[in-house]
Amino acid sequence: MKRSTFKVLFYLKRDKQKANGSVPLFCRITVDGKETRFGMKRDIHPKFWAVKAGKALGRTGEAIEINALVDNTKAALYRVYRDLQEKENSVTAEKVRNAFLGIDGKQQNLLEMFGQHNRERELLIGKSITKSTCDKYRITCDHLAAFLKDKYSLSDISLKEINHKFITDFELFLLTSRG
Repeated sequence: MKRSTFKVLFYLKRDKQKANGSVPLFCRITVDGKETRFGMKRDIHPKFWAVKAGKALGRTGEAIEINALVDNTKAALYRVYRDLQEKENSVTAEKVRNAFLGIDGKQQNLLEMFGQHNRERELLIGKSITKSTCDKYRITCDHLAAFLKDKYSLSDISLKEINHKFITDFELFLLTSRG
């Protein structure tokens, strides 16, 4: 079995600052130099974050809670990585992230499903839909991919994670970034 390098880093996404000054906490997983990331669904003010340590500063309830989240997430990611190493011959950062987030190969992801939908619709051009309708589906899929990369730093998202906020955020993205 080939040994690979595995690193977990927690950092602040400073370009997504909220009105109160806090920024989202993100986790980056690196396997053999290839990385992927995901949001921790927690915000922290940058002045309470130790960059080198990758931890919250202080003894406040919030700092203790965030540090526990960081420690538990790191431990769980290492467990997932070791489990994947035992089961598979190649482990990637995205596989570790997906296994940790509960996105397995059997579960459908949004862009994957959208692509399948678009391929099926292409077969119907001239029968029940027009080429311009297919073009609109493809453009929407492209916008969705850009939105996922911009807002969530993801290449795809599980259907389980789609909620009302996701839909309204996508609508806002279309109206503002895509006109």
